[in-house]
Amino acid sequence: MLIAVKPNISQIPKAVLFDLDDTLISFEDVSGHAWRKSCGDFTEDYDLDFSAEELFEKVHETRNWYWNDADRHLAGRKDLKKARREITALALNHFGVSDEKLVNELADNFSAYKDTLLCVFPGSIETLSVLKNKGFRLGLVSNGTTGEQRAKLGRFNLAGFFEVILIEGEVGYGKPDVRIFEKALQMLRLRPEEVWMVGDNLVWDIETPQKLGIFSVWNDYAKKGLPEISSAVPDAIISNVVELLPLLIPRPNK
Repeated sequence: MLIAVKPNISQIPKAVLFDLDDTLISFEDVSGHAWRKSCGDFTEDYDLDFSAEELFEKVHETRNWYWNDADRHLAGRKDLKKARREITALALNHFGVSDEKLVNELADNFSAYKDTLLCVFPGSIETLSVLKNKGFRLGLVSNGTTGEQRAKLGRFNLAGFFEVILIEGEVGYGKPDVRIFEKALQMLRLRPEEVWMVGDNLVWDIETPQKLGIFSVWNDYAKKGLPEISSAVPDAIISNVVELLPLLIPRPNK
């Protein structure tokens, strides 16, 4: 599904920066599965006057409301356990359930189950390996806490691919703060035109680095296409990072 949005692909870069969640690792996709199972288990364990599907829909609605606000998102990603408990409390309160023990049980069961479902997207490891072997310098720019993100890097053996790793919890600021991309350029000692950024968030991973002149590739992992109303114009669109390879390693002319 590789789509060049601009007429000409940028020059081949010296380095490629990657987002982590929903770019290299399947994160949001597994949330739906984990919430559905957690809601099902919860309604089976207790005598309630609402169904698992009704609870799941309310949780889904509440999650969208919660994470679509920039301030809540900033605070919530600093403590995911607390954020999930807040979301669950709001959802259950809709059905008249306010027992803190039940709230925490549902939220924490979701967190535990989601953790078991996390996985690397097919092709991620192979793509990073090929790029590194071909001499591309690789970096990671990720929001989230040190503990959460470092654990994923260790669990999936990803850290060794990256020359530069910038995590919001370690740096003190994150996307969409342009400073995190400025720091990446500084650490790599490269100019913006020598670097690409790859990520799934149209604001954080596309618009922000483009302000510096970084060629930015949108990973449309869900294959939904650009929203009808979008200020972001990616330089290229992919649905899996493996699609970077023909862009970065052109085949020789026969």
